[in-house]
Amino acid sequence: MTPVSPEPIRLEAFLPELFQEGSMPSQVASEIHRLVRIIESVFGEFGKTIDNIPDLFDPHSAPPDFLPWLASWMALVLRADWDESQQRAVLARIIPLYAKRGTKSGIEEYLKIYAGEGVTIKDELAPLQIGTNSTVGVDTVVGGQPPYFFIVNVAFAEPDLEKLKPKVKAVKDVLDIEKPAHTFYQLNFQGPTLQVGVASTIGENTLI
Repeated sequence: MTPVSPEPIRLEAFLPELFQEGSMPSQVASEIHRLVRIIESVFGEFGKTIDNIPDLFDPHSAPPDFLPWLASWMALVLRADWDESQQRAVLARIIPLYAKRGTKSGIEEYLKIYAGEGVTIKDELAPLQIGTNSTVGVDTVVGGQPPYFFIVNVAFAEPDLEKLKPKVKAVKDVLDIEKPAHTFYQLNFQGPTLQVGVASTIGENTLI
């Protein structure tokens, strides 16, 4: 059963009793009610806008063209290469992220907005050990890890290299902005690899 929308409340209902129908000459009442209807026609849409103001401050329901203004309230500049879903995701999470700014978990969470869940940050790696299965630059370093250094591993599921390029740039830009100034990092990207028996073109749709 389709719900029936309630009838809108007319401004006449808010008139003092003196101006209600039956309380004054019909000609005067008619003129007053005509004036009220003119006011309704001018300010009716304005009233609806006021009713919808809470939606403008919700990143999930605000109109797309309102998102940059909402971002300005949060000291955030929306990147031109973000799609609408990314813009809304950042806006919804930016305030909690500010509290973790410069931390490992904060940077990791921020990067996942752009690159997906395949982001890990290693800031404590054991040195290379004989007889232990390790990968240099991924889960170990030769001679131990220097101070103020961390490794960022990003695994992309996207096979289209053209679509990956802006994501790679966004990851680098975010890292340079969000990391503490005294730290430095190594950035590793992983993606779909060359597969025997699968049609691929080197340099176009294949990563080796």
